Amino acid sequence: MKTVFSCLSVAALFYIAESVPIPENVTMTSLDMGLVLEWDPPQNTTNQLFNYTAEVKTWRDYEPVCVGSSSLRCDFTNNVTTFGLYHLRVRTELHGETSDWVETGEFAVDKITEISAPRVELSSRKGQTEVDITDPPMRSRNLRDVFTPVSYLIRFWKEGEAKKEELIREQNRVMLLDLEPLVNYCVEVAVLYSYNKKTSQFSNMTCVTNSPSSEVEPWLIAVVLLVSFLVVLVTVVLIFLAVWYSYEGCKMIFPNPKLPDNLKQFLSQQSQSPILSAMQESTQLKEHFHELRIFHTEPDTQQKDGSAVHTGTDECCTGADVTQRGEEKSETASTTSEEQHLLAE
Repeated sequence: MKTVFSCLSVAALFYIAESVPIPENVTMTSLDMGLVLEWDPPQNTTNQLFNYTAEVKTWRDYEPVCVGSSSLRCDFTNNVTTFGLYHLRVRTELHGETSDWVETGEFAVDKITEISAPRVELSSRKGQTEVDITDPPMRSRNLRDVFTPVSYLIRFWKEGEAKKEELIREQNRVMLLDLEPLVNYCVEVAVLYSYNKKTSQFSNMTCVTNSPSSEVEPWLIAVVLLVSFLVVLVTVVLIFLAVWYSYEGCKMIFPNPKLPDNLKQFLSQQSQSPILSAMQESTQLKEHFHELRIFHTEPDTQQKDGSAVHTGTDECCTGADVTQRGEEKSETASTTSEEQHLLAE
């Protein structure tokens, strides 16, 4: 807070040309419980190097703080307390001469001080944005030791939009709910302090992209359940059809034909025939045969020899055929006799 004080009085000097002018635009500034007095050099005094002395009045008397300084400001922070009442004054000095004092009115530091902007950090997770607020540092003591209650004015809006929403919270960590996912939001915060809700400076604008929400909408749950049911149903039908067509294919590749009932009955009756059973159980009869030999006398001439040999060979072969035919006839007779014997039984 700045307060400009005019000169309270000007001494009447006998030699105006030799008088020292007073400082101009005396201003008292208090930020974060600090206290600084500032002023401007006297007007129309070019090429003049002035010195200045500033003092503070406590409950007893004035005490010098800045003496013979060429600076245009004096810091009184370490010379005042939080809840005390004080006066400040400053004068100009030149070549041993001094001007009149320029005094301020009575004040208390906690009543005139201003609070700087808090520090703000943003983070977003699970569709919510968290605002982390840090109180500004005080020149003396802490903010909450001096002022009570302390709260925060939070403004937030979509980046690029003029409409702003406001919240007042006492906690220094605040969750911004019901924000749209994947949208940039900007935030600025000010401190509300003292009983009359004085407002500090607003923080710099800070922006963050709101993260996707971890909460699933009810309609989305219904859609997921419906799609899952359809997928399971289609899968079951496809598995059933695959098994069915595989079974039919196996039947075509590896058929299992069934005999008609009348043929089964006929074969069962034939298997019970005594003749067939006897033929299956009987052993093959041993055949007996006698060797047949044919002899010829040799003729006198060579031609007859050749003819005889040729004839003998044919006859010999004929004899072999006779032997084979005899064996076949013997086997047939043996089989016939065996069948007759079985029929007789």
